[in-house]
Amino acid sequence: MGGVKDGQPPLKRLRLSFSGSNSISSDLIAEEPINSTSLGDLMARPIQCQGEEEVIGSRGVIRRNEFVRLIAGSLYALGYQRTGACLEEESNIPLQSTTVNLLMQLVLDGKWDESVSTLQKIGLEDEMIIKSAKFLILEQKFFELLNDGKTMDALMTLRMEISTLHIKTNRVHELSTCLLSQSESQNGNHHMDSLRMKLRSELLDELQQLLPPSIMVPARRLEQLVEQALTLQRGTCIFHNSSDQEMSLYADHHCGKNNIPTHTSQIRMFPDSCKSYNLHLVRHLGFVTSDSYDVFEFLPGCGHEPHHTYALSQRIEDGFNFKSAPTFGDRTGLNDDGKRIAFNILEGHQDEVWFLQFSHKGRYLASASNDRSAIIWEVVNGEVILKQRLYGHQKSVSQVSWSPDDQQLLTCGAEETVRRWDVLSGECLQVYEKAGFPVVSCAWSPDGKTVFGGLSDKSIIMWDLNGKEVECWKGHRTLKISDLEITRDGKQIISMCREKAILIYNKETNVEHFIEEDHPITSFCLSNDSKFLLVSIINQEIHLWTIDGDAKLVAKYKGHKRSRFLIRSCFGGLEQSFIASGSEDSQVYIWHRGSGQLVDILPGHSGAINCVSWNPVDPHMLASASDDRTIRIWGLSGVNIKSRVTQSNGNHHCNGNGTI
Repeated sequence: MGGVKDGQPPLKRLRLSFSGSNSISSDLIAEEPINSTSLGDLMARPIQCQGEEEVIGSRGVIRRNEFVRLIAGSLYALGYQRTGACLEEESNIPLQSTTVNLLMQLVLDGKWDESVSTLQKIGLEDEMIIKSAKFLILEQKFFELLNDGKTMDALMTLRMEISTLHIKTNRVHELSTCLLSQSESQNGNHHMDSLRMKLRSELLDELQQLLPPSIMVPARRLEQLVEQALTLQRGTCIFHNSSDQEMSLYADHHCGKNNIPTHTSQIRMFPDSCKSYNLHLVRHLGFVTSDSYDVFEFLPGCGHEPHHTYALSQRIEDGFNFKSAPTFGDRTGLNDDGKRIAFNILEGHQDEVWFLQFSHKGRYLASASNDRSAIIWEVVNGEVILKQRLYGHQKSVSQVSWSPDDQQLLTCGAEETVRRWDVLSGECLQVYEKAGFPVVSCAWSPDGKTVFGGLSDKSIIMWDLNGKEVECWKGHRTLKISDLEITRDGKQIISMCREKAILIYNKETNVEHFIEEDHPITSFCLSNDSKFLLVSIINQEIHLWTIDGDAKLVAKYKGHKRSRFLIRSCFGGLEQSFIASGSEDSQVYIWHRGSGQLVDILPGHSGAINCVSWNPVDPHMLASASDDRTIRIWGLSGVNIKSRVTQSNGNHHCNGNGTI
């Protein structure tokens, strides 16, 4: 249709590239057409009729005219000027109408009166759109006159052309300010920073956004549609968890489960005198998968008890060297020595581990235990190393909270006090308490200047860093067992105010909003963007609420077990696309956030899993805390994620003075 005949030169079309450039292409002359059979002749294309318009594609929903125009626009955007012109001529479908092309050229040439006149001829029916387009063109005329020192001409344009449109009154006043500034300032640029003159190409971009797409085809629209398709495929892929995942246009996108941190296969090693037996086990073990949890007991008659459990993530070749094996007292583990060994089980606590949380930048992991201590672990090149032991609480440590810069940590004793620690030194910097009212929860303000605490009398208190009470919100603001969160803008406090309700309190406006559940709430977690709240319910469900505006329940996640204990859940993975939760059946549950589909169940612990935390920087690192006194670091199969306890065993700190 509309093909080029022999000896007939293709139409000369002027293409305008108006995204970030005011240049235009030169006249284009195509080479002589090739008359031999083309590839297109050999390819079957379903073309149907929908009324008077041709449609293409197997579903008959793509209008041929629109599709060709988008392809031509994409070719011009990619710099294929000749190919774009040939497509327009052969298809007899122009990218833009002759009138629109003329308007674009007049704008680039700065011929403002002709531009306004041509605007009336492009087929617009909406009078407000016509006036708004005129306003943009005349505003550019005004600025260029002002910039050229033609103040009186600019004044006449403002009075006789812009003002008479009777729209954007506030903007007209701002333009008048520019005139006054021009008269009072020698350089004439006093107010031009906020009301600057645009490039003409930027004016074309604004006109394009204003005019209907059927009249002026949006730039790079085809690329936008392709990106939307890829984004949709990515969003429906329940295993997508890698930012560097290559997505191809040649096939539908699909990731495998190996993108999810699900592996901590384990092998138990023994003291130095059992090295020969250890070597025998390693040489004959081969590869241990996450579904195989064979724990090897100590060699009968060796006189040694097994002390520590580590994980093996990759087959170890014969001749593995056990020299310089790291020790923890009389405990011995495998020496890496260039092999990919993953030590994924942390055993620093002496009692149940109740809470854990990665720092904002993912460098540290803090854990809290029933043994009245907290531990700071450091993540270095995939290794998780014990950095600080924090002693000082007289009761179990129930929560931790990281400062915005990750340099300090809050720990909260169960109905006791809040302590602030220096991460690098392990020193206790401050104790926060209110006489007669034990603290039950803690949180940092986003600016790091104040500390919040939930009190046993159901009020919420705010201290400065030195422990001085700044403000206290009394009433039914929190419960004895409650989480406490501050939105990232620092304006809203979130806490459990009743057994079945969560309070979202704006401390600046004193406005209260509530999330009401049908069953008692056990815990909640705030998303990184402060737009969503993950609420764990006593009926073994986890509810996802949007709190950006009116609170609304958007998803439910089921499958985990909870009957007696406080079980916590979290957001995680790439762009927080997953939901993870502990469970009383000793397993970690992972769901795809968007679809609600259960992605995987991770066995391994021997006690109830109280808390989970996903590394906010590394989407392939997940931590779980259990009643079995251990913390497991879950990673990808075969990846070197090590949690090796070094000979120094970290530092011990108590009350800020090093005594217990």
